Amino acid sequence: MQLRKNLNLYLSGIVVFTLTLLLLSTAFVLDESLGNRVAKIFWFYKVIIVAGIACIPLAWKRPFRFSLLDLLVLLYAGYTLFNDHYTGSITPTRTGLFILIIVTYFIFRRLTTFAPLSFTHTALLLSGAIEAIWGLAQLYGFTPSQHSRFELTGSFFNPGPYSGFLVAILPIALHYTLTGHRIARILSGVVLVLLLLVLPATLSRGAWLAALTGCGIVLSNYFHLYNRLKALFQKHKLTISITTICIFFLVTGTLIGIYHLKKESADGRWLIWKVSSTLVTSHPITGVGFGHFAGAYGEAQAAYFAAEKRPAGEELVADAPETAFNEFVQITTETGIIGLLLFLTIIIGAFKAARHSNSKAATGMVGSLAAFLVFACFSYPFNVLPLLVLFTLLLAQCTPMQPGSRWLSGIFYTFLFLPVYFLATGQQEREQAYKRWKSEQIYFNMQIFERTVDNYKKLYPLLKDQPAFLFEYGQCLSRTGQPETSNLILEEASQLSADPMIRNIMGKNYQTMKQYTQAESAFLKASRMVPNRLYPLYLLAQMYNESGQIDKAITTAHLLLEKVPKVPSSATEEMKRDMQKLIKDHQHEHANPTYHGQL
Repeated sequence: MQLRKNLNLYLSGIVVFTLTLLLLSTAFVLDESLGNRVAKIFWFYKVIIVAGIACIPLAWKRPFRFSLLDLLVLLYAGYTLFNDHYTGSITPTRTGLFILIIVTYFIFRRLTTFAPLSFTHTALLLSGAIEAIWGLAQLYGFTPSQHSRFELTGSFFNPGPYSGFLVAILPIALHYTLTGHRIARILSGVVLVLLLLVLPATLSRGAWLAALTGCGIVLSNYFHLYNRLKALFQKHKLTISITTICIFFLVTGTLIGIYHLKKESADGRWLIWKVSSTLVTSHPITGVGFGHFAGAYGEAQAAYFAAEKRPAGEELVADAPETAFNEFVQITTETGIIGLLLFLTIIIGAFKAARHSNSKAATGMVGSLAAFLVFACFSYPFNVLPLLVLFTLLLAQCTPMQPGSRWLSGIFYTFLFLPVYFLATGQQEREQAYKRWKSEQIYFNMQIFERTVDNYKKLYPLLKDQPAFLFEYGQCLSRTGQPETSNLILEEASQLSADPMIRNIMGKNYQTMKQYTQAESAFLKASRMVPNRLYPLYLLAQMYNESGQIDKAITTAHLLLEKVPKVPSSATEEMKRDMQKLIKDHQHEHANPTYHGQL
């Protein structure tokens, strides 16, 4: 009888381990024909079908009771989708992925309550070990990086998301190294060492702070630091007070040092949060719409720099971000204060559920979730699919298993498979569209626009929510003598992107159509969106010159010459020479006016 029970336990564990690793393997997928981020998305579509089908019989075999946290997740999902519909801001790809991520949470809820957490955590630690070894191989030159500017990226497209993936696994590894049985301690210790070898090399300050937070929670619980410090304080109040003050200054000094390590980057993120606050003020309840942060941010930053003269330092660090580099800020910006409050309620509920659970791994889970959320304050993990999958796993395992209704559990998971069926199946056409786009980019980069414009037109119905595609398609239309149609496409791109180049090309289109007022508006907006870029002013001065607005052309040329480019290059020097020539030519005309009288 006991043998049969153990056999069932291990068979269940193998199923859970396999399905968990299969979902986490989204991080490892690479495909040059699709690109790093897109390849992971289409792999996820495939594996969630397998996991979704597997969970239906698992739910019937061992039902569980739905928790308050589950209801909060459903409430948050329902609000976000309703808000999308209400604001008319649905982006098909991102909204579809959001629904599948909610499904993934419930898949992990099923898996983490079907077998002991050790099987889930084994898959998690194995994933961390694979990524850490991958990173070490890149550092020593054995495997290529996934980004031309960084030597360490793991399987991700840059070191930021890579460090976030590692740091979320670090506290779990530390927990099992301290508390597991002998074999678990050894294996977890190996993973811990691998993670600690790679993490500092990512140079991610957010990840370092997240690691300190998550590991601090694990160590504090293991050594009972709170009770020990409380007892010490009662015995040695003066000594502890002085020590606390010293630690405070040490931590403050460390934070200042971390800030100065990449000062320009930190100042840039502060500007992003500052400008994002204006979006929250203008859209406090519903936000700007899920997936529309970048487009709304571009407009807000243009308004911010147009309102008054800003410090030169702010102009220098301004850029066109795709994300807020703080998920709490982005959630508030996109879904409003209601969305933020619902999300915070989910997080608080998860921590409470983990704290009151009887699981021996609860501390490790809390540490990992805390590390992930600290990292989310400085980066964009919810915009990277493998990190979203990891987050749903950390969240799902916080609630302990409770027996429930077999019928309710089984019917729920049967219906839960419906969005998986409709959203994840039949993606072959979209996958092929991405591959065709990737191959067409070769001709686009070679500026063979006549060949690409017709092919882009065919791809448009499937890729019309991708701002990079819309920008390229709009540029093809512009270069093939279709300025009006180009601007219609570029206007769609501007709703999803903060890139000022979109406005630049729109301005050039208006200039081609002799609509100089609209061209002026587009160039001015582009120059204010990212004020350290010279190109919008260069185009504006040329447009003024062409339209006979000479005084404005000279004024704009002088303004360009006064600006210090963020990244000096041969292109910026050439623009400055052209502006100097423009000023000189008009000064020469005024000094030597043409004589129109009779000879």
